[in-house]
Amino acid sequence: MKFWVRNCVLGLGAALATLPVVSSASVIISGTRVIYPANESEVIVALRNEGQTPILAQVWLEKSAEGVRPNKESVPFVLTPPMVRIESGSGQSIRVTQAGAKELPQDRESVFWFNVLEIPPRDQKGEGLNRVKVAFRSAVKLFYRPSGLPGNPIEAARGLRWSAVSTGGSYTLRATNSAAYAVNVGQVSVTVGGKTISNIEGATVLPMQSYDFKLKGLSSMPNEVSYKWVNDYGAGVDQTTPLSR
Repeated sequence: MKFWVRNCVLGLGAALATLPVVSSASVIISGTRVIYPANESEVIVALRNEGQTPILAQVWLEKSAEGVRPNKESVPFVLTPPMVRIESGSGQSIRVTQAGAKELPQDRESVFWFNVLEIPPRDQKGEGLNRVKVAFRSAVKLFYRPSGLPGNPIEAARGLRWSAVSTGGSYTLRATNSAAYAVNVGQVSVTVGGKTISNIEGATVLPMQSYDFKLKGLSSMPNEVSYKWVNDYGAGVDQTTPLSR
């Protein structure tokens, strides 16, 4: 799961470094991804407040993880409720329903981001004090999966074709996905001359597209690549495959 942090500064009157900071995320999204089969009228995403106080949470979908403000992008889904109060130790179900999703490509998966921005409560005991409150924004991918796609997600992940691309004295590893399913790669590594070089940033290789993974210090072409891909249940699966020549 990815986290973004937004600062809500209340009553600043002193140097920021000296202020007490509330910086603990409370709202947990069940699972690390959401799968939306096209033949389902809706899917449910469960949220839970693990904090000690009630939380007001805003939810929305976007096309990328670039930090777009809520509801600034048009997406073919509706989230209900879009904002909700969650008591401490309690949960809340968010309904995601189609609203024009049939207009999305039907020959491949489409990927969106499900976002939760938790708004911390006002600290009544801290009235008049200089404080910084931090609102946590968390996000997981939502995969819209049309019916009747050829193959399956496991075959797509195992079938990634890897090649080394020369980039001015060094090499970049390119993963090409010829399948209809998006593949979430969590880590890529190669061993050259007894030295292992890794990229742990991860990325999603979209259907019918390629993605370049930069490996700092890779100056010669390896024979094989090891990578960890993530299945529909959020579990990492290790895979090693020869590099295409």
